[in-house]
Formats: sequence, C-alpha cells, structure tokens
Amino acid sequence: MGNSSKVLWVHWGRTGGGPRFLYELAKGDLQVSEPGSQFISFNPDAEIAGRLRELPVPSLHVKTYQSKIGVVLGLPRLIWNSVRLRLWIRRNKIQVVVGVMESVYQSLAVPLCIPQSVHYIAGIHDGQHHPGESSLVQQLGRHLELWRADQVLTFSNEVASIVGQQTAVPIIVAEHPPFGITAQSIITPRAFPENRPVVIGLFGRLQEYKGIGLLLEAARLLRSDPEFKNLPEFEIRIVGNGPCAKLQNSTNGQEASWDIRWIPESEVDNIVSSFDIMVLPYTEASQSGPLGLALAQAIPCVVTPQGALPAQAEDFGVVAENMTPIAFARAISKVISTSVAYEVLSMCAVNKLANSPMWKGLAGQVRKEALKG
Repeated sequence: MGNSSKVLWVHWGRTGGGPRFLYELAKGDLQVSEPGSQFISFNPDAEIAGRLRELPVPSLHVKTYQSKIGVVLGLPRLIWNSVRLRLWIRRNKIQVVVGVMESVYQSLAVPLCIPQSVHYIAGIHDGQHHPGESSLVQQLGRHLELWRADQVLTFSNEVASIVGQQTAVPIIVAEHPPFGITAQSIITPRAFPENRPVVIGLFGRLQEYKGIGLLLEAARLLRSDPEFKNLPEFEIRIVGNGPCAKLQNSTNGQEASWDIRWIPESEVDNIVSSFDIMVLPYTEASQSGPLGLALAQAIPCVVTPQGALPAQAEDFGVVAENMTPIAFARAISKVISTSVAYEVLSMCAVNKLANSPMWKGLAGQVRKEALKG
C-alpha cells in the first residue's frame, strides 16, 4: 500500500460537516497520490453534492433518507446499495476503504459489506455520542464500525483514549485541518471592533450538552456584576436549531439574540465570520468542529475545560477555570476587556494556521498509516 494504493473515501451523510470533510480530504488526496488511485462514495442529496461531483475521481452515489420514517422505509434500498458497494469495490480492485466520519446508514452497511480482504479505516470524531444525539441505531453503527475496523482514525488524544477502551485495533491520531484553508490562503488577524458591540457567537445544533444555559447566565453576570462594569458593549448571538432553542423563552433568554433555524452549508462560513468571538460553553465534549471553523478565520475562542477543547483552543483561545457561569464570564472578559488582548489572540490564530496540517497532509498520513496496518 501507499500513494498508488486504490483508496475509497466514504461518507453518506447529507448535512453537517461530514460531506465537507469528505470533499476536502478527497481533494487533498488528489495532490499526494497517483492518478487513478482515488475513489469516493457520497450521498447525491448532500448539501455540497455539486462540489463532490466536480472532483475528477470515480464515484458511487448512495441515497439514504430525509426523515425519521425514511430510516425505516429506506432499509430495502440500503440492502441493495450495500450489494452495489461491495460489487463496485471488487470491480475497481479497491484496497483500502476509509469511512471519514460516521453516518447512520453508512455505519450499518459499510462495515458489513466490504470484502474481508479490503483494509478498513473507521473515522471516529467523537469518543462517545453526545447526550441527545444518540440512538440504538447509532450505537449499533458504532459497534459495527469498531468490530470491522482494521484501524481507527481519530483527531485528538482524548478521543483516541476513549476509543482505545472500546477496541484493540491500532488507533491513528491525526490533526484535523481547518476547512477551506490551503497553503496559498492568506489569513489576516482581526481587529477589535470599534463603534459597535462585540459579537460573541455560538453556532451549531442547540443540544443540551452545548451549555447554552451556562452561556446565558454568564452573559447576565457580564452585564450585571460590578466585576465587569468596564467591559465594552457586547451581543450574545446564538445561531442554529435544536431542543435548547426553547431557552429563548427562559428567564435569561433575552440575554442573547437568536437565529433559530437549520443553517445550510452555504451559509456556515459567513455566519462564523460575523462573530468576533466564538464561545463553546460545552458541558461535555471530546472535540469540536466549530473550533476549526473559528481558527480558519482567526477568530478568538472561549471554551470550557472539557475533553479536547482546551487543546484545540490552545494559543488562540481562553479556557474557563471551571464549569461555573462566573468562570465562563471571566474567561470572556479576558478576551474583550482590551483590544490588545483580543488582537493578540487573533494574531496567534494566524500563526497557528501557518503551522497547521493541510488536507493533503492528512490524506498522505492516512495512506502511510494504512501501510503499517
């Protein structure tokens, strides 16, 4: 195996970061491997399916479902698509299959249908499913992923440690490259906002573990506690959808402005760019995708001391001392108290980006690790 090995990169999700991860990784692989050695399989209903179709590589399209009832009604088609995938792998003499990120149908089908002679690498981004984001089907999918995997690909030592308790196969620990960044990208540090409020943003699925209640209480303290009386004006902006959208109507709900809706992939970068600071008040986490989006735009961050968040935010973020609202408020105040503090963190983000791995580096690392496996 190596740069000439035939590698199939797979993700069947429609929304979220998975399709984009597949696109960036496959595009990176084109830069480091020999022509004819790259293959992809994706969902033709993915939000960025158009970009995936433009990649000059053979591809297998697999439709999944678009509703909860569709998960059940689509099972006969899943069986047929599993057969299609197995035949396609054999016909193209594919040697390595990489599931770049878990997805419900993909995690049920791919581990079971790929030939035993094919080396399988399972990409696991979270050590365990977050509260509110797990189901029996997802748990079964995780079990099948680890049962079939010859190697597991992770993106933090924290996730690797958790997964290492669930499987004995070799675990690859790689760095997650920032989305949308290439060696030619020019990123400039951000200036502290003047003549307008500082925008402190939270973006993504509004699940219980995201700590939105903690953030709202921290915002109340920042506005009412004499300790923070000299801070500049700020706005808490919450963008996304999910169960915790109900907190908009809570006592502290007025502490934030809310944009409650599903955010299409085409809007993600612009929404993140509208933030001056990204906050992650998560009550539990192994690692976070939004931090990479913030880094790509040199946006300083504030995080809780959970999982891999402190390591991810190193150099361009502030970590709260503990999980209390006052600790999170103090962490935010450290970033917005002076323009110097803010701009130093943003400059550190630019420097961190300059030393971050590129997607072609990740593709090359996966190919190299497959050799060892």
